[in-house]
Amino acid sequence: APTIFVYGEVQRPGAHRLERGLTVLQALATVGGVTQRGTEKGIRLHRRGPDSKVQITQPGMDDSLRDGDVLFVRESLF
Repeated sequence: APTIFVYGEVQRPGAHRLERGLTVLQALATVGGVTQRGTEKGIRLHRRGPDSKVQITQPGMDDSLRDGDVLFVRESLF
């Protein structure tokens, strides 16, 4: 089954099933949201490109996820 991975400052990190059309915001809701120490501004998306290299971007909340994507939620500095 298609899978995404979410780790960092989230309530339930780990592997999660990718539903069709799943957005970053919906994925965060699936894992119980960001912890008190996390920040939504610190989200990074790790995605393997066509050249097999991992590209790291800062996604928008309405961006769709793909199979194998990894979301990392960073710790807030404040």
